[in-house]
Amino acid sequence: MTWLILFLTFLQAAVPRSASDYVVGARDKLAITVFDEPSLTKTITVDGDGTFDYPLIGRVRASGLTVRAIQDDVVTKLKKDFLVNPQVTIEVETYRSQNVYVTGQVRLPGAVPLMGNMTVMEALARAGSPTPDAGSYIVINRRPSSDTPAQPTQERIAMSDLQNGRVQAIGLHDGDTIYVPKAETFFVTGQVRNPGPYLLDGDVTVAKALSMAGGVTERGSRSRLRITRVEDGRQVVVKSVRPDDLVRPGDSIEVLTRLF
Repeated sequence: MTWLILFLTFLQAAVPRSASDYVVGARDKLAITVFDEPSLTKTITVDGDGTFDYPLIGRVRASGLTVRAIQDDVVTKLKKDFLVNPQVTIEVETYRSQNVYVTGQVRLPGAVPLMGNMTVMEALARAGSPTPDAGSYIVINRRPSSDTPAQPTQERIAMSDLQNGRVQAIGLHDGDTIYVPKAETFFVTGQVRNPGPYLLDGDVTVAKALSMAGGVTERGSRSRLRITRVEDGRQVVVKSVRPDDLVRPGDSIEVLTRLF
């Protein structure tokens, strides 16, 4: 399955998760419903100080608490002095307080609201999915917070691990940045059947590169190869090339003509 098909399928299947464990922050908009009490059913926005005003009970703390905890608090306060058995539900109508950022080779780079226990796949899907130029891995940059080290950290994840679901448990936090790099390429020229650029996905040997290019033609020589690459800002030509040598990003492999 290609990445495009994978993400289109994911986008169609993606539905908002239960947000009861979402940690609310300032500027989040909450829809509060009290069964059979229309005057208490309201949509409120959490103020900058992390609280909101609610009928009968006054200021309610929200920032830093889960939706479930806020709901329990409202129920307790209403039950104490006003209602016998209040049936209260709270849902996050608009997520505004927390974001992750998706950059690089995606169709819609920028901020993505951090909704509930959002996975990396969900964040990528909401950024429009990786483009065909995307590389074979992503990098998550995490900014320091109260419960993380003082220095920013990086985490590299293979696209194949995302596709196979092996890293779904990796959590995202407010301010994280997901970077999708451009795919690294190399070139095969000379006496091969399909010369041109090729994707450098993982470790690629010279022998594999020639196979990707359709193999050497009858006029070509597998023993007469040279690689042109850039090292320390200078273009160099490598003439001693073995089949098990690894190809580097930007390499140009040329298959020369047989001498006889």
